[in-house]
Amino acid sequence: MDATGKQILYTAIATLLVIGIAWIWKLNSALKQTPPEVLAVSPHRWTEQEIKDTYRRIEANPIDWVKQLPPRLNRRYIVTGGCGGVGGQIVLHLLARGQSPESIRIVDFQKPVRSDLITGSAALVDFAQADITSPPATSAAFNKPWPKSVAHLPLTVFHTAAIIQASERSLKTYEHVKRVNVDGVQNVLDASKQAGADVFVSTSSASVAYMPVRYWNNPFQRWPENYWQVLDDSDFDRPLRPHAQFFSNYAYAKATGERLISEANNPSFRTGLVRPGNGIYGSSHGDQIIGLCLRAGTFPSWTRNIIQNFAHAGNVSLAHLLFEAALLRDEKIMPKCAGRAFTVTDAGPPPIYDDVYKLLRITATANTAPIKVMYLQPGIMLCLAHIIEWFDLASRTPVLEWIVPRPKGELAKLQPAIFTPCSHLLASNEGAGRSIDEGGIGYRPVHNTIEGVCQQVLEWNIEHQDSAKQGPQSSAETFVKEIKNVGVMPTAMGA
Repeated sequence: MDATGKQILYTAIATLLVIGIAWIWKLNSALKQTPPEVLAVSPHRWTEQEIKDTYRRIEANPIDWVKQLPPRLNRRYIVTGGCGGVGGQIVLHLLARGQSPESIRIVDFQKPVRSDLITGSAALVDFAQADITSPPATSAAFNKPWPKSVAHLPLTVFHTAAIIQASERSLKTYEHVKRVNVDGVQNVLDASKQAGADVFVSTSSASVAYMPVRYWNNPFQRWPENYWQVLDDSDFDRPLRPHAQFFSNYAYAKATGERLISEANNPSFRTGLVRPGNGIYGSSHGDQIIGLCLRAGTFPSWTRNIIQNFAHAGNVSLAHLLFEAALLRDEKIMPKCAGRAFTVTDAGPPPIYDDVYKLLRITATANTAPIKVMYLQPGIMLCLAHIIEWFDLASRTPVLEWIVPRPKGELAKLQPAIFTPCSHLLASNEGAGRSIDEGGIGYRPVHNTIEGVCQQVLEWNIEHQDSAKQGPQSSAETFVKEIKNVGVMPTAMGA
């Protein structure tokens, strides 16, 4: 190549580099803003005084879900994933409304470790260990003998077990999530029927309705395509979309599992699906939204301007129990809600993440150091995510797998798919809120998100008040421990 050719090549490379940088800069600028259309849905920002007043009110009168629960039913219960956030809350709600511990069984791959599940009457609840990807293990857990006092009672199954891996979107990595969220669903359905269950209510996810956000489609558009979405249950009435039209393998698997559960519905085996939208919080022991922030103390985020509906585990549990009551209202008539999926959220307009961060800074008094948010550039993180995804897929390709190292640990979860649940997602309770006669389940959330977060922080402060006296842990140490969840992304969608 002569000097002129090299000059042309260098000029072309430089031009493309400038265009690329300009595109990333423009996209990064857009991702740090909140579209006016979204702000119109949630224009109010939480003030410091409002946060303090709400926290003091919750401290004086903690949220009481029990008063809102449907009456106790004379039944047995199996709760898969009963050690988790939603499953554990369902167990606690069953006990709180008068269910005897011997009539409840947790089926999970590990024993409960949550303090509220290993103390009081919850400690008396039966536990059966099982991996739901194994049909024999699942069947054995479901058919384990019951105490004579309850063995004759009809059986309800609440299926909350799932693997939440929201960042992968390639069919090369689909099998891992499919084994739990599709094959596992079928195994649990089969075991439930074998055990004589006549009601089956499962935790799904509002993420099945997400359309993938297209960040790189058109550099001249102000906002990426699908950057904000209104979520309802209308997608459930349409044919299952192709894999490519879901934001991740997780969402496709959950949607496929939904269809299995819906198709299993019949007069003697009534089914229902609850879609929490968008992320579930309410358990400091394990949730990846509020609980993560409290455990980390110092954490990174690029979602400070994102507006989304939240769903407290208590409200999600309430929806499951309401669904059961609706399915059992009339033994002779199949309710309109049977075999359907409903989105549920907290009450009120959705918050912006910066509201939540402000609340944590003001109210989390039991942390050894003040809550601190490390704000990152979303455009840069998106570019990094593409690089990580390339390494991940290349490491699974013949020949390249011997050369390219595979991203390991939780860093592998920072991939482009996760940026769809990091966009503006506005969910609706309209379908679930209809009366049973109108085809809903009569869902009314007990509280809004500012109240729910205050409740969770209050519980955290009470449980960790002694640790605050032991001196602060270094921010660097905390960051290393929690970098696995980089970005404080709402990955606890549904279940």
